[in-house]
Amino acid sequence: MTIIYAILALAGLLWGTIWMIRGSLLHGCMALLVATSTFGVLFFEFKAGINLSLDRLALIGLIGAFVVQWKLGKVQLRSWMTIDYVIAALMAVIFINSCFLPWGGESLVIQHFLNGYLIPLTLYVIARNLDYTERSVRHILIFLVVFGLYLAATGVLEGLGQYSFLFPRYIADPKIGLHFGRARGPMVQSVSYGVYLSTCLLAVWILRDHVSAKWRTALYLLLPVFLAAVFFTKTRTVWLGAGGSLLVVLWLTLQGRARTIVIGGLFAAALLGGLTKMDGIIGLKREGTVQDTRNSVSMRASFAYVSWQMFLDSPIVGHGFTQFKEAKLDYLGDRKVDLILESIRDYDHHNTFLSILVDLGIVGFIPFLAMYYYWTRDAWRLAQREEPPWAKSLGVLFLGVIVISWMQMFGHEITYTPIDHLLIFCVAGMAMGIKQQFDPVVAAEPRLARAASRQQPVTTAYERRAT
Repeated sequence: MTIIYAILALAGLLWGTIWMIRGSLLHGCMALLVATSTFGVLFFEFKAGINLSLDRLALIGLIGAFVVQWKLGKVQLRSWMTIDYVIAALMAVIFINSCFLPWGGESLVIQHFLNGYLIPLTLYVIARNLDYTERSVRHILIFLVVFGLYLAATGVLEGLGQYSFLFPRYIADPKIGLHFGRARGPMVQSVSYGVYLSTCLLAVWILRDHVSAKWRTALYLLLPVFLAAVFFTKTRTVWLGAGGSLLVVLWLTLQGRARTIVIGGLFAAALLGGLTKMDGIIGLKREGTVQDTRNSVSMRASFAYVSWQMFLDSPIVGHGFTQFKEAKLDYLGDRKVDLILESIRDYDHHNTFLSILVDLGIVGFIPFLAMYYYWTRDAWRLAQREEPPWAKSLGVLFLGVIVISWMQMFGHEITYTPIDHLLIFCVAGMAMGIKQQFDPVVAAEPRLARAASRQQPVTTAYERRAT
């Protein structure tokens, strides 16, 4: 057996070296998304001095390929934009804050920082420095549609209780992950599954502008399958994220009367459904009882109250990165409010924004919000571009992803694992890279020619680097 492992390792090393030199980094980014969300430690893990899994090997291989191709001159590092400095500031705040906390024993500080921020940041840096063409954008959308079709089919099978058809098999194990009984996919958690599924749903719609009429009809036929899978998540934030992001994408991709009719009709249907089915939504029957679902709603108020009291006690630097679960215990005895604060004793935070505010204080909360502000601003500008039209598609997609992520962050802490942030940072890196690739660059003019240049139109060049 040892010989077999050695032969496989040698073959993997050989082909891995070839791919590092000649392979597509864009395809590597997409492969890492699949490996992390589907083929992680729950699928396969082995020991080689340290615990390794396919997603970790994929990450190491992608980093290695990026470094090798950069050294060979196949990748050129782009200059920093404002958003890059903001992200660097956020990472610096988390790192400095973590330096004052214990790292040993049962501390999750390093694990949280690595999984929730550093690994996604790595993918952002790689995607941010790639060159994009119409063909590469089409490949991104096709990948999301194909992967999304697998996720949608998996979710529908889960919703119908057909667990024998699921792959990987661990999805059918009720002892693994959360939310068994809902559509949760290979992420074995309905929120992370919803982030990926909703993003892929948007890609189905956006891809229609990049294919022929024959394929466009096929894409339309996929939409009900995706929507059914979204429904089977039985998770309100996923519904809001999918619905809100779809409205944004439809608004940006439709024109004239079609936009008014479609957006107006969907909005009216959502409003009518929300008003008539509000009790059913609040008391949604999921894997627990209806009362469990109602309790999960009331717990949000307890999280908000405790978080606010904690923030008031340490508003500048917070209580420490990843310290909410332990630090909140001193606040659960508060009897000044008509809330069952003890109900959240055993839980991590259920709101990413409040979690960051409590853990990092104002110094961490401001760069986190600023990161999303600059992402939204730049994605909007990219989505409003007229030329080239394929570049606009990634701006539209990223605006939808931002809506999806915000809906989840209002109801969940999505940074404890790399799955959610990995997709968000990956699409962000692609969108920011394309935006800078086509940003106008006004060339510096010689000092002696300035007077004459005032009377001449300024020539605007575009940084367009094709692969």
